[in-house]
Amino acid sequence: MKPLEERFVDHPSLALEQCHDAINDMAAKAKENLFLSFGLIHSFSKENYERIQLIENVVDRYEDKLGTYLLKITGKEMNDEQNERTGKFLHTINDFERISDHAVNLAEVAKEIYEKKVVFSDDAKNELCVVENAVAEIVTMAIDSFINNDLQLAEKIEPLEELIDYLCEELKLHHIQRLKKGFCSISSGFIFNDILNNYERIADHCSNIAVAMIALESDSFDTHEYLDSLKQLKNETYAKYFDVYSRKYVI
Repeated sequence: MKPLEERFVDHPSLALEQCHDAINDMAAKAKENLFLSFGLIHSFSKENYERIQLIENVVDRYEDKLGTYLLKITGKEMNDEQNERTGKFLHTINDFERISDHAVNLAEVAKEIYEKKVVFSDDAKNELCVVENAVAEIVTMAIDSFINNDLQLAEKIEPLEELIDYLCEELKLHHIQRLKKGFCSISSGFIFNDILNNYERIADHCSNIAVAMIALESDSFDTHEYLDSLKQLKNETYAKYFDVYSRKYVI
C-alpha cells in the first residue's frame, strides 16, 4: 500500500498528493480484480480466485485509511482547489472499493459455474462477452479520467453507462426467451442474471466517479449539483457517444 504520512496532515498540498497516489493505486487494484474476475468466468482457477480475495483486502484497507486521513485534512485551512480535490477524493474512494466488491461477487459466481458445471448456450456466452467488453471499457475510462483529471474523458462515461443498462435489460429478456424454449436451464438463468446485475452496478459506480468529477468543478458539492451535472451531460456530445457505443456493442 502507498503510505499516508501523518506528518503531512498539516500540509494539505503534500497530504493530497499522497492521497492521489494512494487512490490511483487503489483504483488500479480494483481494475485488476475486476479483470481477474472476468477471466475466472471463462476459465476458473483457484489461484486467481484466491488472488482476488487478497487484492480485495488491500482495497478495503485503502478505503478505510484514506477515508480517515481525508477527514483529518478537512479540518485544516485549504484553498478552493484543495477543497475541491478533497471532496472529489471523499466521494470516489467508495466507488472504487465497490468495483472491487463486485469483482469478488463475480469470482463467487465463477466458482459456482465451475463447481456446478453450469453451461451457457452459445448465444448467452456471446451476449455476456459483449457486455463484459463494455464494462471493461467503462471501468478503464473511469480510472483513466480520474487519474489524469480528464473531464473530456469523464463526459464519455455516462452514455456508455446508459447503454450498459439497456444491454443488461435486453439480455435478461433474451434469456427468458431461451428458458421458455428450453435452450437454457433455470439454474443457468439465475447465474446469468447475477452476472448482469453486477455489470450494471459496476457501470453505475463508474458513472458516479465521472459525474462527481464534473460536479466538483464548482465550489461545492451537493445532490442538486450532482443531478444538474448529469442533465447537462445529455447534450449533442452525449448523443454522439451513445450512438458510437450502440454500434460498437451490438447484441
